[in-house]
Amino acid sequence: MIFIYIIFSAILLYYALKYGIRNGFVELEANKDGLVYYKKSASLLEEIGNIYSRVSTSKSKEAKAIYNEAFDILLSEKKPKIIFKELTEKKEEIFKLSIDD
Repeated sequence: MIFIYIIFSAILLYYALKYGIRNGFVELEANKDGLVYYKKSASLLEEIGNIYSRVSTSKSKEAKAIYNEAFDILLSEKKPKIIFKELTEKKEEIFKLSIDD
């Protein structure tokens, strides 16, 4: 009797793992674009930070405001593609600010 329970449990575990892993891969493929945009957005924020560190002290308040806005955008609940677009705009803003020095 115990042997039957062990076999039944093994079969249930097999199907649970099989479909759980398959669903995990399907979900990963569905979120792949979002993950790519999050990675690009994190890279953009790093670039914005690098530009911010090079801005002169006369415009550091404006640059800090742009950097803080960019950080808030990255942490927002918006879709990854929108976050990437807005961060690209912030990078252009801070880059123009650094050129004006």
